[in-house]
Amino acid sequence: MDFIKKLKQEHEQVERELIELETIINSEEINYPNLIHVYKKLHDFWNEHERKEEKIFLILKHEKIIIPVEKMIFEHGELKPLKEALINAMNSGSEEKIKETLEGSGRVILGKIRTHINFEDEILYRITLENFTQEEIEEAEKLI
Repeated sequence: MDFIKKLKQEHEQVERELIELETIINSEEINYPNLIHVYKKLHDFWNEHERKEEKIFLILKHEKIIIPVEKMIFEHGELKPLKEALINAMNSGSEEKIKETLEGSGRVILGKIRTHINFEDEILYRITLENFTQEEIEEAEKLI
């Protein structure tokens, strides 16, 4: 199950960036270069990770494996307005707006991504391991 291992490693990388974002949120002063760097890494990384997962979700849905695939895809979509709010605040140049958005949208992003990752790690991957045929495993390997 190499693809599961790869996705879990990606989750660990995302968590490291979430810790960085959390550090920025909790800091008195905004470290703009670090904020921009962390945002870009999370954004780029999460989009690629999401693309891979959605391919696996399609296999699960096709095989009628009972998990909330639609919920998982929807959760991915829930992040978009939060990410947009954060980028708009950074583009505003207003430190007050950035701090306010980090406290609001930033913390929500942290919570949603962590909840999503925990769900996948604890439930989705276990179900996948238990239900995928060898052919589906090989298909998923090609996608990741």
